[in-house]
Amino acid sequence: MTELFDSHAHYNDPQMTEKKVTPDLAYAEGVTCILNAGTNLVTSKECLELAEQYPFCVAAVGIHPSDCGKCGELQDAMQTLCSLASHSKAVAIGEIGLDYYWDDMPREVQKQWFSDQMELARELKMPVVIHDREAHGDTFDMICRYPEVIGVMHSYSGSIEMAKEYLKRGWYISFSGVVTFKNAARVREIVKTIPTDRILVETDCPYLSPVPMRGKMNHSGYLHYTAETVAEQLGMDAQEFAHVSAQNAKRLFKLE
Repeated sequence: MTELFDSHAHYNDPQMTEKKVTPDLAYAEGVTCILNAGTNLVTSKECLELAEQYPFCVAAVGIHPSDCGKCGELQDAMQTLCSLASHSKAVAIGEIGLDYYWDDMPREVQKQWFSDQMELARELKMPVVIHDREAHGDTFDMICRYPEVIGVMHSYSGSIEMAKEYLKRGWYISFSGVVTFKNAARVREIVKTIPTDRILVETDCPYLSPVPMRGKMNHSGYLHYTAETVAEQLGMDAQEFAHVSAQNAKRLFKLE
């Protein structure tokens, strides 16, 4: 494959920096663009710095649900986030959303920070990158409150029915290395229902390494395993799918 877009990565994660795993290593593997997603104000700034250093990288700036109560006052944080989003390499607000799995942040706090970041995306006319873990109903309800905002459901884990509702609203669905897991038959069935012009692939590195690299630290050089699995489910040539999914990401993030 010679054209892959990693639509969700974390090259500023300590696991990556400690082992000196840098985006240029993945670029040599045929990955032509990488979006690094922020999880708080500090990591969002780091993602912008990576994008400045590597021309083929772009950034999403946002506050993850697990960090939403750890970034100072909400109003001040939104002002700082707005400033970060004005950077020329910032292409989305994210990753934002809801996470009810860990339950270490009150749900009402998560919802307020999610809502304010969706409002910011609406004002700035920017797409969003959504983290939704075991909060499918509340995430969907929030998205319905902001019909002007579109984006991508990162590492999709919802149902076929919910995916169809997102697609009706102009959203994109992204699949990670989870789609390659032996116990992920349901995810592979969902892949088959996604139109080819609305599908993205990602690593979420350093997490979610695909088969046959499970147990190793993930990086964008492994993205082709995920892309090949998705292409197989869609009945597409892997090279063709790489091109189509890259074009989808460029369209969403306004990089065309």
